[in-house]
Amino acid sequence: MEAAPESIIVSKGGANLVISDREGAARAIDAARLRLACRCAHCSRARLDGKFPERFDGVTITAVDSMGHYGLNITFSDGHARGIYPWSYLADLLKDLPNACS
Repeated sequence: MEAAPESIIVSKGGANLVISDREGAARAIDAARLRLACRCAHCSRARLDGKFPERFDGVTITAVDSMGHYGLNITFSDGHARGIYPWSYLADLLKDLPNACS
């Protein structure tokens, strides 16, 4: 997924981000997994310092903003909004996840 997917939908309540590719396959990734996968400088530093949480129970997605043709910026219910998720990184995170429509 080097290019933008066909559609991006935040599920009701913000629990999941559902991404559909141009072939019609839809996959959902939960908010907690996305939050754990953040690669921003703040989260990277927290990981190096051993201060990054192991889980983000109950976190939801509150906003998704396009970063042009590059990827997404996701805002979470814990207030975190620093991470940029390039399309290629989202594709890696979605690998091996079941089709959301099955």
